[in-house]
Amino acid sequence: MVNRIRVLVILALALCLGLTLIRPGVAERSAAQSAQILNGDFEGAFLAYGNGEVAQYWQAYDLSSPGGAPQFKRSTWVLLHGQASQMFWKDHGLYNAGIMQVIGGAASPAGVRIAANRTFTAHVWMYSVYEGASAAKQPGKILKRIGIDPYGGTNPQSSSVIWTPETLYGQDKEWVRLDCKVEAHASQITLFIEGKNVTMGGQDQVFIDDVTLDEEGVLPVTPTPQRTATPTPTPTPMIDVLRTVSVGRQPKGIAVMPELNRFLVANSGDGSVSRLEGFLDWRQSSFSSNGERPSGVATDPDRCLLYVSNTGSNSVSVFNVCGSANQPAGTIALGEGRHPDGIAVLTTTNTIYVANAGANSVSVINGATLAISKEILVGPLPGQVAVNPKTNKVYVTSRGYPAENDGSVTVIDGNTQTVVKTIGLSYSDLVPAPEAYGVAVSPATNRVYVGSASGKLVIIDGASDNVLRAITPPTSVGLASVAVNPLSDNVFVASAAGNLVFVYDAEADRWLRTLAIGGGQIGGIAVNPLTYLVLVSNTAQNKVSVIRDYGVRQPYHLFLPSVINR
Repeated sequence: MVNRIRVLVILALALCLGLTLIRPGVAERSAAQSAQILNGDFEGAFLAYGNGEVAQYWQAYDLSSPGGAPQFKRSTWVLLHGQASQMFWKDHGLYNAGIMQVIGGAASPAGVRIAANRTFTAHVWMYSVYEGASAAKQPGKILKRIGIDPYGGTNPQSSSVIWTPETLYGQDKEWVRLDCKVEAHASQITLFIEGKNVTMGGQDQVFIDDVTLDEEGVLPVTPTPQRTATPTPTPTPMIDVLRTVSVGRQPKGIAVMPELNRFLVANSGDGSVSRLEGFLDWRQSSFSSNGERPSGVATDPDRCLLYVSNTGSNSVSVFNVCGSANQPAGTIALGEGRHPDGIAVLTTTNTIYVANAGANSVSVINGATLAISKEILVGPLPGQVAVNPKTNKVYVTSRGYPAENDGSVTVIDGNTQTVVKTIGLSYSDLVPAPEAYGVAVSPATNRVYVGSASGKLVIIDGASDNVLRAITPPTSVGLASVAVNPLSDNVFVASAAGNLVFVYDAEADRWLRTLAIGGGQIGGIAVNPLTYLVLVSNTAQNKVSVIRDYGVRQPYHLFLPSVINR
């Protein structure tokens, strides 16, 4: 019996090469690039599929996953090469699903043909994440396999499909190459790429990249095959408002857990925080802010923590928001009359900065002890705070007094907790832009963007902390909250009176779009660079608007400690 099992295992491995090439990090691209797999590098177009996307020329399938199929989407944050990969995942649910492509046959583009009795080998790189990127590696929880139907059938459960042994490919948080070799028995073959989680870990994800096909005895073909006359969908749709989502009363600040695509919204009118699941069709839950009139929110993705500044109770509340429940983790009293507004976390030093509008100061909180380590004086009426984790600098805006004539940005060294520069923006300064409020930093370009109620977007060089210039949006209105996507280099600026968001292309130095988002003053704005989604709060309507950001994708990766190390 033992010998018989050994023979069966050897035969299976002979049919589908089980050579596993694992490199925790970036692996070298295979030298053999095939022209017979279409969009195998996933750098081409993606088509709408349910609430997500599937790469063009690929077809998603689901093998009766309990509770429904997983969601498929274009990913830009777990990559082997290039700027995109195919992703599918499910939140706290089991799944057995994948994608497939029929290669050859009459329906394939010209020049893509499969000859019967020829031998072909498919190479597929796969990556899985079990229980979140910050969790320890847990091999064997998500199983991966590829298969080929030598007859070109489209049923992954057909007995004619030759599969790799799935138990060989349970690596977690590592790129692994799967190779499957078959002899074609028709003028077409079908490649299946499949993932299955055997237990539920929460946000269990599978990524696919660099799929190639080699024909035995034939040198790899380098030219890209000609596509059919079928119209090609636009891979980068226009920046636009996708939808609105109802939240609590008078929503203000917004923060995001990028890997989970989870947005947190402070609702000042009812003392709550709304939790929105971007991966789950914006499923919503809410919990108490443990304070009065919450206004600002900030996340520490590394430690799964949310910090909420409560203006009415002069406090900061702390919550663990990675699990299904939102667990309180502490409350910090700031002192009477502080009236905290903006808040930010410098994850590299585990330090929280809170702008105290009533005390003209910034409270510095030690994230390990949740104790106030220092209070730093800044300009009158401080508003928002932004940090740069690459330089450990902290930027605090001040509206000034009198507001219509004054305003500044205070620069704090996050290593020494000292003020290193005050950038004047009053009418008497070189670049006047009074009433500075919103602020955002792009770690990728080291640029700082400040929105002022005087209607100027101020651009600051983060290296010298000098003002480069101030620009005016297409519509002359006061500006407030600001957010920047470091991957697209697009800056989103909310009007002070509400209902408008201006999109500025920083790389091209031009205004791209003006978006109408409904009435009411805008309370906050946040961007998830991993999913290219931007959320804007509409205080009068008790809603948030969801904006899709698409732009020129830059050749760098986001500096974000929570991103998986590749």
